[in-house]
Amino acid sequence: MLDDIHLFIEVARRKSMSQTAKDLGLNLSTLSRRIQALETKLTEPLLQRTARGIVLTAKGEQLYTSLADSVLALNNQITTLNCASNNSNTFYLLCPQNIIADLLMPALNTFIKDNPSLNFHISPSNANSQLSQQRFDLAIRIGQQQDSSYYQKRLGAIAVKLVSKKDAPQTRLILPYTKTQLPTGMLNKLTELYSDISYCFDITIARKMVEEGNGVGLLPMSEISCITNKQAFYYIELQPAFANRPIYALWHNTRQPSKTASQLITLIQGVIEKTPCLQGDIVELG
Repeated sequence: MLDDIHLFIEVARRKSMSQTAKDLGLNLSTLSRRIQALETKLTEPLLQRTARGIVLTAKGEQLYTSLADSVLALNNQITTLNCASNNSNTFYLLCPQNIIADLLMPALNTFIKDNPSLNFHISPSNANSQLSQQRFDLAIRIGQQQDSSYYQKRLGAIAVKLVSKKDAPQTRLILPYTKTQLPTGMLNKLTELYSDISYCFDITIARKMVEEGNGVGLLPMSEISCITNKQAFYYIELQPAFANRPIYALWHNTRQPSKTASQLITLIQGVIEKTPCLQGDIVELG
């Protein structure tokens, strides 16, 4: 909540949402969502948007007057501490196992070689619950991120489709996603189409089950790209289609990631720019 108050104060100083987003390196939609979340928590509007820009409400004026100086001073102290931590020789990365062990490994290898004295730790998981339970300097996450308490940068996107081996049984679905990860109503649709659903919450194991012809799989392109004999597989169209899952880098404390985290983000972006399946493209089959 403190971060959101700081964002409100920055907006109040500039009287412009778009200028604040530009200055702070945030997406305008992200900034707007976080201000709205703060207003919801306080149960009162803080800003009024007019043709001339932003006008503070009475509650907004009260909040700005009482907290602006102290919050800005605290943010400066946090920035100073974060700069000091940039000199730390320890770095913690949270990242889904399937993409860090395969497609993003070149970025990781370069990062480690460029930082030989860095004590590097990896926790391979895509569970958002871990963000609040583990220390991390950078987290790579797949899918929409609802927690506005972390700063984030979109790096790419992964398409998801139904895929099957040509001789596989068509009654079993291998599903590596929970109901909350699926678009609204999709689980009901899948239940209508497939009499048997095998949940497998390790996405690489799910892909290997599909490769062996054990059923139809709902898989991301990051896994489909790893199928060896692609000529033996085909896509099954699903309506409504599964929306692309965005790839985000997340960090906390300051609007810009640390120098070390920025270095790794840049390397990951370089790999994504050369990897179509991490840009929302469909892998060709059969």
